[in-house]
Amino acid sequence: MGAVDTAREGICQLIASGELKPGQRLPGEVELAAALGVSRGSLREAQRMLAVAGVLEPSGKPVVSDMKATSLMTGLAMVVPLLPVERLLELFPLREVLESYLAAQATARMSDADLDELEALVMRVAALEADDPQAAELDHLFHSLLIQGGGDEMIGALLETIHQRGGDYRVFTGEGAQAFKASSDEGHRRLIAAMRNRDPEGARSLMAEHIRNTRYRLQRMYVDSSEPATQ
Repeated sequence: MGAVDTAREGICQLIASGELKPGQRLPGEVELAAALGVSRGSLREAQRMLAVAGVLEPSGKPVVSDMKATSLMTGLAMVVPLLPVERLLELFPLREVLESYLAAQATARMSDADLDELEALVMRVAALEADDPQAAELDHLFHSLLIQGGGDEMIGALLETIHQRGGDYRVFTGEGAQAFKASSDEGHRRLIAAMRNRDPEGARSLMAEHIRNTRYRLQRMYVDSSEPATQ
């Protein structure tokens, strides 16, 4: 293991053990470098890496971050927008599991008024043609509201990062776009019906199916065809 990795893992262990807590400043550079058995230069590089990852505050003195989901997603949020579609597709099984879980949670948590808002959004999306830019925007909003309704900040932050990159690959464009959108709209309606019936497992299953269909669409558009990787 290199010196930078040694320093990084050493700092992480101090945080994981509770010796360093959120908001607490790290020991002095000379002291900490000696304790970890690395040079001050290696320590600084490790601290920069942890700042990028959201573990340490990104500027100023080395302080442990608040460790909230939004902080810890910082590093991922910098990387995911760079992913080519092939790598993005590798995240879809994770998205399927996590977003399906949140759909089930939201079914139990969201009020009837919340579901009214979601259903109204679904109807607005369905009224638009596939090539209308608002269709993709409102579709993203639907998923965002449902994710928020699931009530898990960490998972929600991760899914929002994946959704943002997915929006760069516009599934409502190109050959077969209108048919795919019609299928997507129907999936939304079925999902809302399951949520209205307070059927968490039904909502989980329908969301998983919905995400798989999107994955297949991206696969056909950008991997199995000669279309460019982004639009």
